[in-house]
Amino acid sequence: MAKKKKTQLKPVVRGFATTSVPKKAAQSSDEIDSTIEPELSPSDMSTTGCLQAPNLQTIVQGATQELCHADREEQLLQNMLVKYMEKTEKGISKTMKAIEVDRRNSRTFFPLPINPIFIDLILQLHLEEEAQEVTNGYLDEPTETAVTRLAVTYGVLRRLGFAEDKVEQCLRAIQGIGLDEAYEWLFVHCPEAELDNCNTGSQQMGKGQQREISGEPQGLFDDVSGIQSSRALPKLEESVPSALLSSNIIIEDSHSVKSNALTNPGSGPSTPASVCSSPEPEDPNLAYAHIKIRIIDLQRMGLTKNNSDRITHLEVRLRKAKAHYFFDEKDAETLYRIERQKADAQLLQAKLRGSLRPPRLEVRGNAIHERAPAKTPEHEAESDFFGEDDNNSSEGMLGLLEAPPNEVQGVGGTTVRVRDMSFVKHGSTKLPKAALMEYVTKIDRHAVVTFNIISGSSRARRAGVWVLWHGKRVDKWLMEEDACHNESQAEQYIATIALHALAFPRTEGFAIIPQTIPGGSTFYRFFPPAFRDLWDELEKTRKDTSNRLNRDIWAKMRSIVEQKLPKKSDSETIVRISSRGTRYGSSVRPNIESNSDRLVADFNERQSRVAYKEMLTHRDSLPIAKYRQQIIDTLEQSQILVLCGETGCGKSTQVPAFILEDQLSRGSPCKIFCTEPRRISALSLAQRVSRELGDPPGAVGTTSSLVGYSIRLENRTNRNTRLVYMTNGVALRMLEGGTGSTSPFDEITHIIIDEVHERNIESDFLLIVLKSLVQSKPDLRIILMSATVDADKFSNYFGGCPILRVPGRTFPVDVRFMEDAVECTGWSISEDSPYAKRFHSKFYKNRSRTDWEDATLLVPDDEDVDDDKALIDEDSSGTATKLEKSYSPQTEKTIKLFDERIIPYEFIVRLLEHICLEDLAMRPYSAAILIFMPGLAEIRRLSELLSEHKLFGDEEWFRIYPLHSTISTENQNAVFDVPPNGTRKIVIGKCSSLILDHTYTLYSATNIAETGITIPDITCVIDSGKQREMMFDEKRQLSRLVETFVAKSNASQRRGRAGRVQNGICFHLFTKLRHDTLLADHPLPEMMRLSLSDLALRIKTMKVKLGDSIEDVLCRAIDPPTPVNIRRAISALVEVKALTPMEDITPMGQLLSTLPSDVHLGKFLLVAVVFRCLDPALTIAAALNSKSPFVKPLGLEQEAEHAKDTFCLGNSDFLTIHNAFSSWRRACTNPGFIRTFCRKNFLSHDNLLQIEELRQQLLGYLVDSSFIHVDTKFMKDLNQARFGRNNSYKPRLVITPPDLNVNSSNLQIVNAALAAGLFPKILSVDSTASEMRTISNNQAAAFHPSSVNFRMRSKDLAVNHLAYYTLMHSKKLYAWETTPVDDLTLLLVCGECDFKLICDSVIVDRRIKYRLTPKANVAMKILRKQLSSILVQQFHGEPLTESQGRWYELAMTVLGGLQQGSGDDTSGTIKVIR
Repeated sequence: MAKKKKTQLKPVVRGFATTSVPKKAAQSSDEIDSTIEPELSPSDMSTTGCLQAPNLQTIVQGATQELCHADREEQLLQNMLVKYMEKTEKGISKTMKAIEVDRRNSRTFFPLPINPIFIDLILQLHLEEEAQEVTNGYLDEPTETAVTRLAVTYGVLRRLGFAEDKVEQCLRAIQGIGLDEAYEWLFVHCPEAELDNCNTGSQQMGKGQQREISGEPQGLFDDVSGIQSSRALPKLEESVPSALLSSNIIIEDSHSVKSNALTNPGSGPSTPASVCSSPEPEDPNLAYAHIKIRIIDLQRMGLTKNNSDRITHLEVRLRKAKAHYFFDEKDAETLYRIERQKADAQLLQAKLRGSLRPPRLEVRGNAIHERAPAKTPEHEAESDFFGEDDNNSSEGMLGLLEAPPNEVQGVGGTTVRVRDMSFVKHGSTKLPKAALMEYVTKIDRHAVVTFNIISGSSRARRAGVWVLWHGKRVDKWLMEEDACHNESQAEQYIATIALHALAFPRTEGFAIIPQTIPGGSTFYRFFPPAFRDLWDELEKTRKDTSNRLNRDIWAKMRSIVEQKLPKKSDSETIVRISSRGTRYGSSVRPNIESNSDRLVADFNERQSRVAYKEMLTHRDSLPIAKYRQQIIDTLEQSQILVLCGETGCGKSTQVPAFILEDQLSRGSPCKIFCTEPRRISALSLAQRVSRELGDPPGAVGTTSSLVGYSIRLENRTNRNTRLVYMTNGVALRMLEGGTGSTSPFDEITHIIIDEVHERNIESDFLLIVLKSLVQSKPDLRIILMSATVDADKFSNYFGGCPILRVPGRTFPVDVRFMEDAVECTGWSISEDSPYAKRFHSKFYKNRSRTDWEDATLLVPDDEDVDDDKALIDEDSSGTATKLEKSYSPQTEKTIKLFDERIIPYEFIVRLLEHICLEDLAMRPYSAAILIFMPGLAEIRRLSELLSEHKLFGDEEWFRIYPLHSTISTENQNAVFDVPPNGTRKIVIGKCSSLILDHTYTLYSATNIAETGITIPDITCVIDSGKQREMMFDEKRQLSRLVETFVAKSNASQRRGRAGRVQNGICFHLFTKLRHDTLLADHPLPEMMRLSLSDLALRIKTMKVKLGDSIEDVLCRAIDPPTPVNIRRAISALVEVKALTPMEDITPMGQLLSTLPSDVHLGKFLLVAVVFRCLDPALTIAAALNSKSPFVKPLGLEQEAEHAKDTFCLGNSDFLTIHNAFSSWRRACTNPGFIRTFCRKNFLSHDNLLQIEELRQQLLGYLVDSSFIHVDTKFMKDLNQARFGRNNSYKPRLVITPPDLNVNSSNLQIVNAALAAGLFPKILSVDSTASEMRTISNNQAAAFHPSSVNFRMRSKDLAVNHLAYYTLMHSKKLYAWETTPVDDLTLLLVCGECDFKLICDSVIVDRRIKYRLTPKANVAMKILRKQLSSILVQQFHGEPLTESQGRWYELAMTVLGGLQQGSGDDTSGTIKVIR
């Protein structure tokens, strides 16, 4: 085909002048050298005409040094960049990905609104303190490591959209370099709008988009010619061609916009065939308007059907639009007129500007594309470097003779470089324009790409490209400093620029290379040579600019880190040695005198005393006296001895005395500790041994006596004491007072563990300690003593140590059982008796009873049904009881009907009448009677019955002594006194002391009068056969005090008390069949049946190294607990923060180790002290450790429920108990009314008394631990109420100090303390599904019928969470005691809280998830941090600072709730709701 003749160019009005610039001649080397030669003035020459060399040399050296220093600095930064940049970028990318995942997840979290007043108060206080705060935190890590971490922090913050100056200010202000600290500073100091933008900025990107949108640094690629990028612009009109803003342009999500919206135009224009493949718009009226406008525009250009097939094609499309089913001609014409007006207006504006040609756009469905010129041969388009093909050009052939310029002058005098980007398309060549289309499609399939010529009528062609992303965000690139010879070159040129910018997007902060590039990283290799060179040029510029920017950032990061590094003076270590006194609990460790001659002289003097000689005669008559020398010789040869001494042999008094006398006679210094399970045993034995050694009465613990005792709250030892009787708890507390290198047992020569058979948790743990000590202390001697011990088992535990068995000296005891007692007394019951068995139902069938008493109330609620299982087996109810001997029919009937689980008070009184008043044969046994009862309530009940008896209540004939550890020492001693002639003594002893003398008293399960001491004149024993012991309930996951039958060994010990001084008699109130077949041989060791949480804490408080871990120590026990129970105990301690995950004890753990309660209740008490709501906390904790104060008499269940509902408070079982107890205490002011009050309101007076006693007990422990401080008067009243009851079992009421009850009336604060202590015992309430689930294992739960919330629906509770204490599975998983918990409480005081500020979320203990506003989130984080520091400060026993006091008041305001002042008061007064 012949080449088309080039027409002359017509003159046009140019926006710049075209000037041909001659080529500069290259300079010669001489000329170059002369140009750099310095010009010297005459002043630079010396008088001799010589150059002043020293001055010049100084200048040159200084400049050289500065240059070298700059080069070294730049090289150092470059090395750091090379070494750490990749690692830093990976850290930034990983963090950003995690943030995106967290943001997506947080959208599903529960939104938690926070009162704006709270937020303002918290942030205001924080800013006030921040202004006064002096930064003194220094980094303690290497500089390069710190710089790398800080760089990651910086990069993440900049990518999130925070401004450069704000980020730099933040990094310099915070003490550390971590992200969390930076987030907190930014969220406090940045306005809410900026935080919203930063939190949502990265979510505004189009689908699959790689580019960061907000916060991009300007000038990153300023060196790249022709590049200009727009970010998410507020006004699209400023950056997008006007045609793109037409109201008829709609971006849809349909697949019709997919590939056709980004058709590859190749190197030439589109053909009609390619246009035909485009789909029609979904709206036929809109398509009609667009097509008609295009037809008219073509006709104005002179095109007709005859000379252009475009019009023909458009008319075909127009007819198709008219034929559409939804086409409406009226609407279509209206749309046409509107679009026509818009297009004309745009055309007019373009003509007036002159520099911007109206865009030629083609409508393809919903996408807008460039309209390409008519198809011409490619080589002709390439030859027209001016891009003009107008036939009306007037310059003719003269234009062909003019060489294309290299530079032209643009508007405003700017120089525009004209580049020749000629190319020839081959088969494998890929043009940048096509590559850009494919790249954009891979990023966003809905994106629209538009090319336009922006050079107007200039011969040097400049183009621009716009990318309209899904979401109407527009990016643009314009050729402003470069031009090409024609439009095709310009479009390919700007396509290369845009493609490079998209492939290597600008990022906030560090300039990086993306990990993956759609289409691969080498696709540009298929470009024509000119565009490959352009790509390489852009890449070189990008790398240089990126390196320069990154070096500047690294330099800034290093300068920030250097400010945070310690100065030389600060790096000096100051060693502080704190000398802490040794603590021994209640005992004092005296020094041991080593003057042997003086010891021998003192002992000889003592032996010469008359009192000593008199007592020696009695001592020599004891059975153990024959074994004195054997005991001494065995201890000389063996370090450990197991001594089995039968009851009455004298082992508890004589063995310690034998050892003491032997050591003193030799002049050897000695220190003997003898541990007893109970304080009354330690007290009475110390007094007895002191008398036997010749001391006068009352000399125990004085300097004139060798014997002393140490029990909790009472220490009677001095520097001369050589023999100390103490409780197991005091001995263990001595070990807590040691140091890491020394043990409190260093000065002890002998330690005796008495009554080791009881196997309580303290004695077993003490054996673990002693086994560890014997290896490191070969001089220590250990004696294990008991009457019923399994000697071989203990001997094997200590490596086969010797065993010595000593017979007892007891008188015969006539043993009788329940059937014998019924036979001799003639006692009988009927089927409706409260002591009768329940054959047909778990409840009595007698519904006609209208009266009730605590003593006859078998089942107050469903809770006791489970506890009864410990008392009875399947053979004891529902089946006939067989009697071995012949008894009367009445006795057989009574035994068959009698329920052995119930204590028959009336029968005990009847039996006492028979022994003391009726049967002459038994009258010799009636001088002193010991009655064993399971607990204080039973002692109280029986004492009342006897006191009301016409004969037993007469003190001239009978003396009644309740024996309980809460009775003072003086009153306890009264049980040992022999009454006057003619007066009989009745001692009522307790089986399960709740209030003893050491930490684990709550878990004691043996009789206080059963072992260790001898009441000398006891001749008759009545054994109820019951005891209370703590059992760890696997189903409920808590320890409970349950009533059980005694073991055979316990029964033997009890009846042995009747044969100490003469023949005796014992009545066991259970059948012989039960004794022989159902009772256990020995009680189960406490370590096997109790929660190990308290023991685990005790292990961590020990100053003696026992093992590598808690499990390692407990596995060394004589009967080790199961590993599951050990791990469960450790987990519980970690949950309440008593231990760290590494099993290190915390300050709160130290305090919990002194409280005899469950760790959750113990933490509740500690938090309640801090929150100043102690009174209700004591009531709740005491009630949960005892029986419920509410009762349900049989036949009066509905009345009892109604009475309980009257005490309901705040939909809380805990607060309901507190309300009932408070009402009872108010009623106690009128003693005559209290019984009526309890009967009317279905309350148990005995249980309420027990709760009061436990309250005093717990309060005493808090005072003893020094966690709370009270004045001397209050302490005196408390001790008087606990120990000085003047032989009365009725406790005195103790009012807690007012300063500890400031917030007791605020129910929300009480619930907050409960939630803090009980967590994670939390139920999640789903009001929509009307169900509750545990947050720990997501199990469905329901209210127990005994709960005040039983009949309430979940949605009526108006809360999202409930706290519970007991969870037990029977028919359902029942929550017994529950209370509502506010979400804000969970956020501030529960679990471990993960505040993800950048995601507007907070997660409590990985279980409870909330979504908060940015300011609310940071405010809650600050308040929780301050509240945690307050709790730690208080647990350390340190007073609060002035700042912490302000935070405490604010925290109580937030937890307790606030309300605005009403009325016309607009000052925003805040008050705590009471």
